[in-house]
Amino acid sequence: MKKVALIYGGSGAESEVSKVTAKAFSKALDDLGEQYEWVEADDLLPKKLSILKPKLALLAGHGKYAEDGTLQGLCEYLKIPYTGSGVLASSLCMDKAFCKILFEKHNLPTAKYQLLDLKIQKIENFHLELSYPIVVKPSRDGSSMGVSVVQDEKSFKAAVQFASQYDHYVLIEKFIDGKEVTVPIFKGKPLSSVEIKPKHGFYDYENKYQQGRTEYILPANVEKRTIDRMQEITMEACHILRVRSYARVDFMLDKSESPYIMEVNTLPGCTPTSLVPKAAAYEGIEFKNFIKQIMEEATLDYEGLK
Repeated sequence: MKKVALIYGGSGAESEVSKVTAKAFSKALDDLGEQYEWVEADDLLPKKLSILKPKLALLAGHGKYAEDGTLQGLCEYLKIPYTGSGVLASSLCMDKAFCKILFEKHNLPTAKYQLLDLKIQKIENFHLELSYPIVVKPSRDGSSMGVSVVQDEKSFKAAVQFASQYDHYVLIEKFIDGKEVTVPIFKGKPLSSVEIKPKHGFYDYENKYQQGRTEYILPANVEKRTIDRMQEITMEACHILRVRSYARVDFMLDKSESPYIMEVNTLPGCTPTSLVPKAAAYEGIEFKNFIKQIMEEATLDYEGLK
C-alpha cells in the first residue's frame, strides 16, 4: 500500500476542471485499493506535503500553477516522485509560443504565428502580418481559456483583450480550416488518434467539458498516411520537449489533410469527456489500470543523482 497525495485544484483558471479530474482519479484509487489523501493545491500546499510525506504525488492539476512546472518544482524540492512530465517539459509545453519556436527549429509543421507581449507592446502599435481568419489565444493557459477565432479587423482588439485576461503573452495564429485531431501518448508510445467535431463553433471551453456538445471519432477518420505522420511528429515533439509518461498532442489538418502541430498537453484532462482516457479505453486499457501505470512511472527529474 502506498500513501498517495492526490493533488488537485489550485489558483489557476482551470481549478474547477482539475476537481473533476481528481474525482475520476479518486474512484480509480478506490478501485485499486490504494491509500491516498486529497490535497488541495492552495497556499498551504508545501506545508501539507511536508507533513504528509507521501510516497508519490498523483497530479490532477491543469493549467497555471499545476501543469506549468510550478507544482513539479515543489515536488522536486520535497523529493516526492510525481506523475507526468518533469519541470522543464511542463514549463515548455505550457508556453505555446515557446513551443512553436522549437517546432520551427526542428522543422515540425505548425501554423504561422505572431506573438504580442502586452507588457512591452501596445495593441495600437502592433502590426498584424497574418491574413484573416486568425486564432487569438493566451500563450500560457489551457482548456481553450481566452481563445477566439477572429474573422476580421473589427473583432481583433476585443479578442486580444479577452486573451490578455489569462496571459500578457498573446499568441496570434493563422487559422487552419479543417479537422482537429489529437494523438495521446502513453508509456512512450502513441495511442489511437481522436478526431474532435464540435457540433457548433470551435472546440472551446464549453464544447470540451459539457457532455453532448462534441462528437469524438476514434480512431480519427483520416488517411493512414496522415495518422502515421501525426504519430511521427508526436514522438519527435515529445522527445524534443522531454515529455514523459503520458500526454496529448493536438493537431489541425488543412483541407489536404496536412497536419500542423498546435500544442502539447503534459497533464491532459481525465474527465468523463477527456480524450486520453477515451483512447486508452479503445485500446483495452481500463481506466484504473491507466492510473496504476502512470503512478508506477512517477519519478523525479533528479532521481538517483547527487
